[in-house]
This record gives sequence, C-alpha cells and structure tokens, in this order.
Amino acid sequence: AISDLVNGGGKRLRPLLVNLAAMFGDYEQEKMIKLSTGLEIIHMATLVHDDIIDEAVLRRGESAAQEKFGKDTAVFIGDYLLSRTFNIFIEILAHQSLLKLSKTVRLICEGEIGQYQKKFDFDITISEYLKRIRRKTALLFGFSTYLGAYESGLRNNNLHHLYNVGLELGMAFQIQDDILDFTGNKEIAGKNVGQDLKAGVYTLPLIFLLRDKQYQGRIIRILEKDDPEQKDINLIINLVREKGIENSRNLMIKFLEKVNNHLAPLPEIKAKKDIIDIIESQLDRKY
Repeated sequence: AISDLVNGGGKRLRPLLVNLAAMFGDYEQEKMIKLSTGLEIIHMATLVHDDIIDEAVLRRGESAAQEKFGKDTAVFIGDYLLSRTFNIFIEILAHQSLLKLSKTVRLICEGEIGQYQKKFDFDITISEYLKRIRRKTALLFGFSTYLGAYESGLRNNNLHHLYNVGLELGMAFQIQDDILDFTGNKEIAGKNVGQDLKAGVYTLPLIFLLRDKQYQGRIIRILEKDDPEQKDINLIINLVREKGIENSRNLMIKFLEKVNNHLAPLPEIKAKKDIIDIIESQLDRKY
C-alpha cells in the first residue's frame, strides 16, 4: 500500500520548498533530504486520512488507499506513515522545530475537522473558507520553508519572509486545486471533476457563485436535495465554470503577489529564481 503511494508521484512541492529555503542559509544536503522526506511522508499520511473522510475513489490517477484496501486498513496506513516520521524528526530536528511541527500537525487536524463539520453547508463564507485552507494546506507549506530556513541557521527577517513565502504559496496552491476540481481533466488531474462538490466540500469557486443573487436560489435548491442527480451536479459545475472561476483566480493571484512581496527582500540567489518559477507555474497548473 505504501509503495503505491510512493510510486504514485505527485508534485513533491513541500520537500522541494524545504531544500530551496535551506539554500538561503548553511545548506546541508544529507540533512535536508532526510527532513524533506519526513515532511513528504507526513503529507502522504494526511492524504490517506483525507481520502477516507471524503470517500475519495481516486488519488493521483490511481485507486485511493481507502478504495483499494478498505477504510480500516487505510487508517492504519496513515497512522503507520506518521509513526515513521518520528524517527527522522526526533533524530535531527532542533527543539524549536519539533514544537513548530507539533503545532502545525495539530492545526492541520483542526482544519480537516472544520472542513468535515462544514460539509454540505452552503452558508460557508469566504472568510471561513480561507481560514480552513490556511490550516489544512497552507500551514504545511509554511512549515516546509520554515523548516529548511531554521535548520540551515536562518533567523529573524529572513526566517520570517521564507515562512510566509511558503504560507502564502500554500494558500494560492489550494485555491488553484479547488479551481481544478471544477475545470480539470480527470486524466490529467488524477481525480474526478466535481469530487469535492459531491462530497459536500464547498470551495471558493462555488462560494463565489452562491454570493451571486441571480444563481443563489437555483444552486441552493439543488444542494438541498438528499441525492442530487448527475445532471444537477453537471449544471452546478458548468455554472461555476462560467461565473465562479474568474473571482477565484483573482484571489489566488493576490496570494501569489504576497509571495513575491516576501521574496523581494531575500538575497538574489538561484533558489529565489526557482521559487519564482514555482509561483509562475501556479497560474497555469492543470493538476
């Protein structure tokens, strides 16, 4: 089961950000590879548990662990992955980084719980959505750049800016993910279009549409159904594509602008150019 996850690919952005942030300080390759590996394993564990909650069928184009092995086994897979990270981090991490890691994992769990509690709630606000994705996604991005920076000796302003580079990039990343849930291609994105919508996880493009008085009543009537037909789901997806995507992209761009603002004071090294390339790739990401 774990081999499936490891070989399933993925963007591996979080370990990449660990290493890029570390390059602004005293970079130790072997140490950073171990730390970024541990961080990616934590991310994989959260995906396994997330798929159980959402009853997701696909992950990265393949059967999700809970679909292939059953929910009971998938819970153990996620727990086992988390346990394997303990050896890596306890052996290497400074005390301050361990505290930061513990807090980050706790807040990620709170974000997932908040998302679960808001399932099928069409009264969710943009503010609530942003708070949710900050916890469930952006904080691990922020911890990635913090980890690389702190463990390579950076402190004060440079540490502050690099942490926020990751945090704001994580916000933009999740918004683009939520856009792709409506606009993506199953073969490219590796998951079914409208997966979050069907699971009752209402994201930014739909929230913008629900704020439009012209469509609000029509959408709510569909969402209030116990078991909407596929044609109803398709109607919402098409309306979101027409009316909800532009506002979502504009907000994503604002977070990418924040990333650039935090990058600006940092030294002009190759790693900075690489982070800028990552920012630019978010604008047209298809998976």
